[in-house]
Amino acid sequence: MKSYLPNDIKDENRKIIFDILLQHPELAKVEITEKTAMSFVTVSKIVTFFEQIGILTATGESREGSGGLGRKRTVYRFNENSYSTIGIQIIGSTITALLINLTSKIIDSYSIETDVPFYSEEFIALFNEIVTHLKNKAKELNSVVLGIGIGVDGAINTRKKTIRMRTQHNQENDFNYEAIVEKLKSEADLPILLENDVNAATVAEFRNLENSDQAPANLIHIAAGDGVGGGLIINKELHRGIHASAGELEYMCFDPEYKRTPSSVGWLESKLGIKHLLSTYDLNSAEDAEACIDYISKNLALTITNMISILDIERIIISGKTIALFPERILSRTRSYMEQYTEWTPSISVSDSHHSTAVGAAILILQQEIIHVISA
Repeated sequence: MKSYLPNDIKDENRKIIFDILLQHPELAKVEITEKTAMSFVTVSKIVTFFEQIGILTATGESREGSGGLGRKRTVYRFNENSYSTIGIQIIGSTITALLINLTSKIIDSYSIETDVPFYSEEFIALFNEIVTHLKNKAKELNSVVLGIGIGVDGAINTRKKTIRMRTQHNQENDFNYEAIVEKLKSEADLPILLENDVNAATVAEFRNLENSDQAPANLIHIAAGDGVGGGLIINKELHRGIHASAGELEYMCFDPEYKRTPSSVGWLESKLGIKHLLSTYDLNSAEDAEACIDYISKNLALTITNMISILDIERIIISGKTIALFPERILSRTRSYMEQYTEWTPSISVSDSHHSTAVGAAILILQQEIIHVISA
């Protein structure tokens, strides 16, 4: 059993109060105390510390004590823009960057269309352009930028320290991501977190559910478009797996005769990838459109069935360019095939989030770095 040192307890108490303030941005010390098992003295010390680092400000307002009795209570307001992070998503030829505050709201955005790949030297100049713009916006708001999260369309292997990405010649190559990240860190002079694009998007989807009081403990997110991938939230935490390969659905296969080659994509991606679908079906034809919907829905339902048969997860979100072709019809047909394949009836919905990879990447780097701020 772990023995907790005094600093461990102090840091945990600060984290608890920080999380309370995220949900209740205007509170008095007594009200914070009532929501915790801490003493008023402990809460007062933490509130004073949060004032010193800019997270809280005394509003000048006061509230009567319980039942109108007792001394008035000073109200403190949570400064949601006091700290921020940058989230960058690199999907296809579009780079979208967002400046996100402590409550995951978008402060500013910046977008670039380019054919320059993430792993090339030329990317550094684009990266500097993006970061400079968003740092300047943060400076205008007196917001301290804590770090940069980058969501990339690639398979990250933490054991080999590589990221597998599709090159301009439509082949897959492994690149050393540590060398790439170190170059970007030296340019930005900020901590940088690199994450798979679907994992990052899954974090954003889960945060959306939390904000609407719908968050389950577990979540599966399946994204199909330029590639096919999945993200898993288990016990309210992003599940990456031992080598960060959890959710690499492009390699899921239902054909025992399939054989992958160096220039081919995984089996499921060959079925649900947008390029394959657009080259196979004429979506202006009602007959072809119907066949395409049926084809997508069958493969989606099979994928979901196999995942929930192992993980027993109730909440499923689907997203991506493939789903966006016919979102409601694909959703309805997928549910029908789920009923055909299994007795389970999970809750499946289509994502309506925008730039979720950038939002999720910003949230992940915030979760990593805010601990250092409130534990100083």
